[in-house]
Order: sequence, then structure tokens, then C-alpha cells
Amino acid sequence: MSWEPYDPGAGAASEVDLTDYTDTSSPVNLTDEMLLGDPVDPAALAIPYDGSGTEAPYPGPALGPPGAVPDLPNFDPAQSDPAAVSGTPAEAMEVWRPHTGEGACAIGAQGMVLTYLTGQEFSEEQLTQEAASMGWFDGSGTAPADVGNLLEHHGVPVEHVEGASLEQLEQVVSSGGAAIVGVDSSEIWTAGYDPADDPVGGVPGIPGQDADHAVWVTGFDHSDPANPMVILNDSGHPDGQGLAVPLDEFMGAWQDSGNLLVAAGTPGAVSP
Repeated sequence: MSWEPYDPGAGAASEVDLTDYTDTSSPVNLTDEMLLGDPVDPAALAIPYDGSGTEAPYPGPALGPPGAVPDLPNFDPAQSDPAAVSGTPAEAMEVWRPHTGEGACAIGAQGMVLTYLTGQEFSEEQLTQEAASMGWFDGSGTAPADVGNLLEHHGVPVEHVEGASLEQLEQVVSSGGAAIVGVDSSEIWTAGYDPADDPVGGVPGIPGQDADHAVWVTGFDHSDPANPMVILNDSGHPDGQGLAVPLDEFMGAWQDSGNLLVAAGTPGAVSP
């Protein structure tokens, strides 16, 4: 397969400053202790915050009554310029499904990718049993090094990259492959989260922590060059079907995993 890296458009330069998120010279070291298992409850991110420090576990805007799940934006093909969209997010949305098992976000992401790339359905129960029997899932999450093992087990070629760049991620998406990444779930699930404003990021459960979640990056939408969006299939959130995340917020969340990238279905698509 021959292809060219995705070009967001001649003269359509993004105004988003990614300086803080594109330096991968010293990537975060992934450890066996880091598990991708979406421990954050989306409903916990909806509690209003008034600055007193008692109403919410993060410094964010009021998003709804206690217990409500934030209503997050989703990709809409009818509202986007097809020439400015990389990947196939609309097609990928058709195979989205939520996972139901505790800590099963990586299993959910791999299951969606398997269906997308092979055309076959794989139940979450089947994949969970396979992962557990192989030592890739302990009931609470999946180690970063084991994300992609289920894909290989079912014959899908996988390339595992730590410290990946945005350009490498776009290469995979634009070449017809599927990209699974590790992210901090609270950052992509918090509408309007500013990755540069994280005064209490050292407290467990607050945005800015290490990655705890795996999602499938299905595309990039540059319809508004000043506000590029990353499109995700996120099995861990009820609004995860084609979830649209601002590029700078995504980069902050992705950085917390050391820019973990699992490229599936396109051998050699990730160039150095």
C-alpha cells in the first residue's frame, strides 16, 4: 500500500499551540503499574463546581446536577467538510458499542477495531475470556504493553509505539488503519477542560493524572482550521460514538500515557 501523510489543507494552518504536547524527546515511561481501565465514572465529572473545593473533584465548569453524565459533542458528517476530514469516522461510528465489564476499555476498543477491520462480530464476553486466559486482563484493566494482543491473536497485524507523534498518529488514521491510544479519561470527558490549567493535577482522580483509558482514534476533522477536532470511538462513555475532542485537549490527555499508540491493520504505516 502506498500513501502520503495526511495534509490538513494547503494554507489551512492550525492556530492551536501544541508546543507543550509535541516534545516526545523524553516521553513518559510506561510501567506495569499503569492500567488502562477507565476507573473514572463519567457521572462524577458532572457535579457543579463553585470554587469552594467541595462540589467537584476537578476545577471545571458546572456541567449539570450531581450524578448526571456530561453531554459531550459528537462528529456529524453533515456539518463537516469531507475534504478536511482524515480517516473514516462516520463508518467507524457504525461499529461503536459500549463496553459493560469493569476496566474493559482496552477490550472494548480492540473489539470495535476487530469488527471494523475483519467484518466479524466479537462479543465482549469472548474477548474478555481470551484476554484473561492469556494474562492480558486481570479484571481491573489492561497493561499498556498488552493493548493490541487480542488483535494479533485474531490475525490483525499490530505496531506498538511509545512516544508517538501526532504526525505518526495521523499517518495510521489516513492510511486506512486503526489507531488505539492511551489517554487520561477525565481530560477528554470534561467539556472545556484546559490542559494548561491543572492546579490540582497531583490529586488522584483529577484531570492531569496518568492515563487510565484506551480509545480508538477514528479520524481528524479540520473543517474549522482554527479548531481541529480528534474523533474517537470511546466504549467507556455513553456519548462515545464519534466523540469529538478539541485537538489540544486530546494531546494533553494522550501525553499522560507517554503518547502510547497501537497501530492496527497497516504493517509499517508508522514511519520513524
